[in-house]
Amino acid sequence: MGLLDDLKKEAESLQNQEAARTQSLRANALQVDQALRKIFHYMNELFKQLNVVKPACARDYDFPAVGKQSGFTQGDYRIEYRTTIKDNKEHFENLAISFKRTKPGQFEVKREAEQIERYRDVLWQNNIRFTSEAFRNDRRVIVYELFKLNGEVLCGAEIIGDYDEGVIRFKLRNVEDFGTTVYTLEPSSVEDKALEELAKLFIGKTQSGFKEFNRKPTYTPPAPRPAAARPIPQYANTPAEPEKSADEPKKAGLFGSLKSALNTDLTKAFKKPNE
Repeated sequence: MGLLDDLKKEAESLQNQEAARTQSLRANALQVDQALRKIFHYMNELFKQLNVVKPACARDYDFPAVGKQSGFTQGDYRIEYRTTIKDNKEHFENLAISFKRTKPGQFEVKREAEQIERYRDVLWQNNIRFTSEAFRNDRRVIVYELFKLNGEVLCGAEIIGDYDEGVIRFKLRNVEDFGTTVYTLEPSSVEDKALEELAKLFIGKTQSGFKEFNRKPTYTPPAPRPAAARPIPQYANTPAEPEKSADEPKKAGLFGSLKSALNTDLTKAFKKPNE
């Protein structure tokens, strides 16, 4: 065996590796795209119901320097999607969700001069809308500033398809409380149960099992001894189920409850006085 044979074997090995990687990326792309489409269709239908029913939010929010507040109503649910081209096919790239939780009135917070900038930064970081008025002494130096915070929480989520890793990443903002929460799911985990638990977060329920679907951290076992070394079997991801036809009956669940509430309200609205 000469140099040429060695080079041929090396080239063949590299080609096989590249072919396997390409096949894996294509499989990932299919599953990620199907998962994003499933999320979009579910949430788009859910938000239509929520914008009519407008359920009360059970969550409290700890406003900086104000304290915990409750009694929020929620609405203005919106969802948008962005696509990209992969292998000459259109794929979903990410979803953007936004909605509001509000209560009447404003909160007033007084901050001394040395606290003003730090407090303003905290409000900006949490996307809290406010107005402020500075008060100066006789020498025109700011002594303190009075902040007026709107009783409003701007919530949202960015759902990203990571085609290289073959996962779906969820970045929730001000949904569970002020701040950002990140979840990572395998595409095969994006089924009805996971979507219903995610919907509970968007509805403002305090009990949700969505975190149970979060991808478990990768575990790297210690290197085995040579005598005990065995090949580790590789398992393929379970392919995502195809999207269901619009003609199929909807399952009972959150949608059933929301639509029942909506139909009850509509029946009352159009009921004749003597009935």
